[in-house]
Amino acid sequence: MVGEESPASPAGSAAGPDEDESKRRKKEARLLAESVRPLDPRERYRALVDSLEEARDLVELADRKARFALLIMGALNIAFFFLATRSEIVDYLPEWLRPFLGSYLLVYAGVALFFFLEAIEALRPRRFRPHVPYPGEGGPDHYPEGLRYYEDILLRDLEAYRRAWRDVRFGQLNAELAMQGHVMARINFDKFRSLRRLYGGLRVLTILAGGLLAMLALSMLFYHPSGLPASGARVQARAAAGAPATALSSALGAPVAVPVPGVREASGIAWHPSLGRFFVVGDRGTLAQVEPSGAVTATHRVKGNLEDVAVHGPSGRLVLLAEKKGELVVWDPASASETARFPLDVAGILGRAPAERNQGFEGIVFRPEAGRPGGGVFHLVHQRKPARLVTIAFDPAGDARTLGAAEVLARHALKPFEDLTAVTWSERLGRLLVIAESDDRLLVVSYDGTIDAEMSLPGGQQE
Repeated sequence: MVGEESPASPAGSAAGPDEDESKRRKKEARLLAESVRPLDPRERYRALVDSLEEARDLVELADRKARFALLIMGALNIAFFFLATRSEIVDYLPEWLRPFLGSYLLVYAGVALFFFLEAIEALRPRRFRPHVPYPGEGGPDHYPEGLRYYEDILLRDLEAYRRAWRDVRFGQLNAELAMQGHVMARINFDKFRSLRRLYGGLRVLTILAGGLLAMLALSMLFYHPSGLPASGARVQARAAAGAPATALSSALGAPVAVPVPGVREASGIAWHPSLGRFFVVGDRGTLAQVEPSGAVTATHRVKGNLEDVAVHGPSGRLVLLAEKKGELVVWDPASASETARFPLDVAGILGRAPAERNQGFEGIVFRPEAGRPGGGVFHLVHQRKPARLVTIAFDPAGDARTLGAAEVLARHALKPFEDLTAVTWSERLGRLLVIAESDDRLLVVSYDGTIDAEMSLPGGQQE
């Protein structure tokens, strides 16, 4: 009847928990059986493919780590090469320490060679072809058919390869995937073993570069190329014949800055006493006439990379030094025109070939001397490798010709200074004044190349 309770309701409610418990037990039993049962062929295929992808990811990871180590190595090598080959930096090392630098470089070169060999070993392509001479316990249905590895693929022609894929069984395909996974494991084992050695070498290289940097830093703090401690006096007088450091300071007087609008990249300057003005040259082939007040009265274009200018007193002409082509250009201020070019036999003038083509002559000055061709001599400074002060004699008003060893009167190495960038003649001191740019020093030099005195120069890149 409608509204009456079913007699089975209490029994049904009582049986509910038992039924749920039975379902739970059956589910657990099914899960347990699932966890211990062998994989079917499709599941094995998916698992093997995942394992192979993971192995390939490890190969790519090892290659990226090796390339990153090479980048660090390149930066270290550049820094180490710069520190070890810049003569002006090495000059800060005490004399007794410099022979040790050669051994230090030899050790660094050995470690760097080891590093590169390990980098090659880590990055080189590998070839592992396993030999499976028998079908194995699974029989032919589980024997690799050679359908995935490129060398095995090319053992068949196209039609045979297509037919092999049509006939392949899951067991054969899974066997080949398992074989490839084993090969990839061997490749990764070798790669990561080389990678560990690679980073070990990188640590040693970093320590060696840091050691060189520490040696240079300590030498700069406690040693100076002139033989004085860095905290000592910055001006040294050296048994000067009438040119002590105090005389140098008083002869030069206090510096005065004169702004010269319109003149850029100035690299040389000379005072023309007859015309009462300065002549300034620039790297890009400019020659400017400048009044003592700083006003530019004229600008001329002269072909060449001009580094310095000298006034030839007897003729009143200018002699411009063009570094890159190694030429002396004679310029007549009266006609504002070039009158001659004298090519320089650089090796003949220096007495040896320069080590670097872009480190040429940087400074020139004329000094009157009776009985010489042209009424005097020219002093030139070669910047570095070798750093030289050279004296030559020729007549700028004569016919153009190549100047070489025949014109050389003297050569002097102003040790321990390098990076010589300018030279001028002081009539009051009776000495040459030479700039050693990297040391920020002004050197007072006598005829025989003796450095009689030196003093600090303010600023940087004094040309």
